[in-house]
Amino acid sequence: MEKFLLIVLLLLAMLGVKAQEITSADQKVNKSFADQLVFKEVIIEDDDFHIWGSSPIWGNDGRVHVFASRIPIVNDKETQYGFNHWYATSEVAHYVADKVEGPYKYVKTLLKPGQAKEGAWNTGSQHNPFITKIGDEFVLLYVANASTISNRNASSFRIGMMKTRDLNDAWEDCGYVLSAPEKDDTLAWSYPLRAAGRGVDNPALLHHPNGKFYLYYRVKWKGLEGDNTYVVAIADKLEGPYVHGQKRLINNTRYIEDPYVFMDGNTICMLVTDNYRNKGLLLRSDDGLSFDFNQAEEGFHVMERYIDKNIVKQAANYRHPKFERPQLLLKDGKPTHLFAPGGCNINNGPGTCCYLLEITQ
Repeated sequence: MEKFLLIVLLLLAMLGVKAQEITSADQKVNKSFADQLVFKEVIIEDDDFHIWGSSPIWGNDGRVHVFASRIPIVNDKETQYGFNHWYATSEVAHYVADKVEGPYKYVKTLLKPGQAKEGAWNTGSQHNPFITKIGDEFVLLYVANASTISNRNASSFRIGMMKTRDLNDAWEDCGYVLSAPEKDDTLAWSYPLRAAGRGVDNPALLHHPNGKFYLYYRVKWKGLEGDNTYVVAIADKLEGPYVHGQKRLINNTRYIEDPYVFMDGNTICMLVTDNYRNKGLLLRSDDGLSFDFNQAEEGFHVMERYIDKNIVKQAANYRHPKFERPQLLLKDGKPTHLFAPGGCNINNGPGTCCYLLEITQ
């Protein structure tokens, strides 16, 4: 084999191709999504809030708009300084910047606990924002519930939707577009959510090449392989009705969450957090109905691969020193930046923050 490679290299040298060029090309081919990421900076933090899932998009005004979940900071170490109450206190805020690297300015709070009328489905936490653009409309998905700090109402979690043609203008409230399967929807793969007393969360939306709308969401119940997994609900129209899928999407054996779904050519990609390894995974699918966990590539590495380990070690730690809830900024359909909150704050601020990583080619 070595003699064969030597002959090939000699022949290529005769053709003017250098060995280092071959090596460089080979390395480029084998580069994972995670290997292409370069840490830039902390871009969103607040003295009064933990900043968590931050979903970015380019607006028609040429600025970057970010929709972030944020949780009030409380001076109580036992609740991770208020973070543990996300299920009741989280809100969704709008930030904007003239360029990707910021600075980002707070615009307003779009959704917050207590905003809805008493008894409504969304009186509690507003969480998991996911922003995308479909046609001429910007579409914001989020999770809301009827929880309070003293009553974590897991069965009330539903996925809501808002839309607008201008991110600087008013939003149309579409209400909730997905909840746990109804009593008679026994063919839904996620039907056990009913017995488990759980709702739906972690949404990601894709306008599929076939024209339909694919709404990905998390399911979780005791005894489920991987502790949780994902299902898709499909609709002919953006606002629904969405029909729960009848099969499991991912054969994951480990706990994964927080999907971001996008197109790479004709391939449907899903970037998720690989929780127990403190990393991310990138899964691919030809049809968006099945993702092979065993074929996943590294989506992002541990935090210390991008930021000096001593800086991470000395950072203010409120959860875990790792990236989570990955969201991508796309330009002409191509991912250019990763927005990821982290459980530690390398600026040693009073709460969690959002980090920016650039995707190099």
